[in-house]
Amino acid sequence: MRNAGVDNEFNPGLGLKYSVNHGERGVGFVETGFYRDSGSNTATLVGIGYQFKMGQRWRLGGALVALHSQTYNHGAPFIAPLPILSYDMGPLALNAIYVPAYKDYNEFAVFGFYFSVPLGR
Repeated sequence: MRNAGVDNEFNPGLGLKYSVNHGERGVGFVETGFYRDSGSNTATLVGIGYQFKMGQRWRLGGALVALHSQTYNHGAPFIAPLPILSYDMGPLALNAIYVPAYKDYNEFAVFGFYFSVPLGR
């Protein structure tokens, strides 16, 4: 990864997550944000997703995300599915994602962690 110039280990950003359906079995949401990606470029994203409730605090599901950054896909915007595991702590949620390596879109598989403030409960 260092040879490719994508070796940032900390990628700060900011985003919003809004629950559009908070039902008994799961949560539908929309999400948007931006972050400094591993190539030191600003990545922007917007997505829609659903997570099944697994007990009182755990959520498992995914989102269909439109992403744009000069680091990925030769700078062209693209759409990708992302699996998301979340731990709901009430006013804050810890989220984990896995982004697989896939052709020229993303050359390296990575795990990501981020916090979100659930809106629209």
